[in-house]
Amino acid sequence: MRNLRTIKKDVEFLVAELVDDCFIYLELNGEEKMEKVGEIIGEALDLQDDTMDKINRRPKEEKASKYYNAVTKEFLEGIDTLYEKLSDLSKK
Repeated sequence: MRNLRTIKKDVEFLVAELVDDCFIYLELNGEEKMEKVGEIIGEALDLQDDTMDKINRRPKEEKASKYYNAVTKEFLEGIDTLYEKLSDLSKK
């Protein structure tokens, strides 16, 4: 298992990359879809907050490695979903 500091840095990095990609999308495509991109950014920040909360509050009865692997998997699925939403905006 990776240490918690690395997991937290990865979460922050991936969310920052998604937000950067959202701003690049707005720069390239104009601001007519700004509200929808803003919703994606908001969801990304909520995902980051929820993930950090889960990382910081592991139940004592759960095994650490299994718990953090599940949290990481859930986070990565959430990031993938948000990137899919951003990609769908490009298709429209």
